[in-house]
Amino acid sequence: MKLIANSIKAAVVAALVIALANCATAPSENEARRDSSAKAANEVKAEAQAQAQRRAKQKSEASEAERISVIASRLKADDDTVLADQNQPLPPRAPEALISDTLKQLLTQVKTNNELLAHSQRDAETGFNNQPFTHNLTQAQKEELYRLVSRHPESVGQIFKRYRVNPTIETEYNAISTFAMDVDNGSFKLASAMLHSNRMPDPAGIRVEEFVNALDYQYQHSDDLFALSAEAMRSPFREGFYLLHVGAQTRELKAGERNPSNIVLVADVSGSMGSDDKIELLQVAMKTLVSQLDKNDRVALVAYSDNAKVLLDPTRASSKRKIYKAIERLRANGSTNVEAGLKTAYRLANEMQEPGFNNRVILTSDGMANTGSRSPEAILSTINDAKQNGIFLTTLGVGKEVYNDYLLEQLANQGNGTYLYIADLDDVQEVFVDNINSQLQTVAKDAKIQVAFDPAIVSHYRLLGYENRHLETQDFMDAEKDGAEIGAGQKVTAIYEIKLAESIRENLPRAKAIASLAVSYKKPEGKKVFQIQKNIPVSIIQQNVEHTSADSLLSFSMAAFAEKLRQSYWARFYTYHEIEGLLLTLPRNYQAHQQVKELKQLISIAERLDNGYDEFEANYPISKVSFERVPLLD
Repeated sequence: MKLIANSIKAAVVAALVIALANCATAPSENEARRDSSAKAANEVKAEAQAQAQRRAKQKSEASEAERISVIASRLKADDDTVLADQNQPLPPRAPEALISDTLKQLLTQVKTNNELLAHSQRDAETGFNNQPFTHNLTQAQKEELYRLVSRHPESVGQIFKRYRVNPTIETEYNAISTFAMDVDNGSFKLASAMLHSNRMPDPAGIRVEEFVNALDYQYQHSDDLFALSAEAMRSPFREGFYLLHVGAQTRELKAGERNPSNIVLVADVSGSMGSDDKIELLQVAMKTLVSQLDKNDRVALVAYSDNAKVLLDPTRASSKRKIYKAIERLRANGSTNVEAGLKTAYRLANEMQEPGFNNRVILTSDGMANTGSRSPEAILSTINDAKQNGIFLTTLGVGKEVYNDYLLEQLANQGNGTYLYIADLDDVQEVFVDNINSQLQTVAKDAKIQVAFDPAIVSHYRLLGYENRHLETQDFMDAEKDGAEIGAGQKVTAIYEIKLAESIRENLPRAKAIASLAVSYKKPEGKKVFQIQKNIPVSIIQQNVEHTSADSLLSFSMAAFAEKLRQSYWARFYTYHEIEGLLLTLPRNYQAHQQVKELKQLISIAERLDNGYDEFEANYPISKVSFERVPLLD
């Protein structure tokens, strides 16, 4: 028991240190090219795996043998639920008031204290034990407190912005839904990494659209730039409603069609990047990207900590050894001046910019800016001209324990770009090998979606997610209003809950349309707004699961899962088990897909870790809920 207690203590102290630190072509040629790209990527991946094995060997056997997994919970500062360090959670119990009060004080300290930044693990532990609010605790109480803090979302050192959940809207008053597209995956990938670490993700970091769009759907193609799809079925999660799946996909590029690229890699090498193997993963990602480029592409490298420095001037991608050596020189040290890094990167990007090229800045960071401008608005104001000139931005997040999701997501959102997250080598493969064309070649910018429901057919609707992408109806065709940048072959999916008008529920008018679906966009270097519009016929409504496509069932399951993790008001009415049940209705061959198996695993982990806390029950008990209206929340 003493050994286990010491292990728990060591693991939690480590978590505290991290949380306190840095607060704030011809067919044959095409095949050869694909083989070469795959070989280069595999070589980089093999090298990374070898490095990981060497690092693992260096860890002491005793430490490895004593490793213990601390189960996460959604403990709030005033929550009374405690989970034991076992594979199965114990029933809820109420800790002593002293522990609860101390937890509040400690979490405040974790967020505000900067005195222990440079301390060693032993110093941090001593500093913790010497805090006035721990003096009256027994050693057993301190051990329990360590566990509570290590599992609390605020102790992880992650920064999010929580958005209000979209309300249910009556079409009699507003029948038109307008929003900017979104192809980010950062929210889903980070939440997945947390769950695989036996921690519940922070509800504030869950964006439903990024969960839904993290999946690969097999949409049909069309001659338009955007192929539009839609399907609906009765909702298994909300009584009286249907789930509507809306999908859009751009044309895919054929081999050899990708335009040449000018890429500026921007590497965060501040002190916070020294944890979680962030620098190593960042280096693997950069090398993998370079391995997929050819002689027509150019690469430059900027590193920043206190200040920014150009480590590699614009270089042809055919000089891979030279580029790899520059990447290998990256070392973590100093503070985080994102503003300086982006300023230098955009200066280089302006110098490299050429018509007909993919001109892109790729920022890799944990987002913990603590020097220079720190808000996305202030940082982006310094590069606004470059943004307007056709230079696109990708923010690539790394790390878990110290991480600013809000900064990276908003930089991409407002900087004409995409926000991605990588947790491991599989994520690197997905981003920079499997989807390289989508990430590099933008085919539409300021892309938006508008769904205009027919009030005679649909009486209520609710858009799941896209809260921070909301637009006014008149913004849809406004060339000055920002939308999303969409790459070649990328898919954008949105899920609605809809309720049919009472007058047609028993006899659906199959010849009519429930809504019109429209997409507006501009060409990558253009200013004119184009529009594609299709009707969504009543005939796309399926009356049972058996007639519903696998893609729709998968998207509905993912949206429900995200709502559950987000602690949405409407997620109170179904369980994780019911989400798993919907996945089990997928065709057997579809269930064998890796993304389906991964989703099942994540749902299983969340079901085990979730304490079932319902913040709405006291004021809005489930027994008195109206499914047609949602309470106004803060």
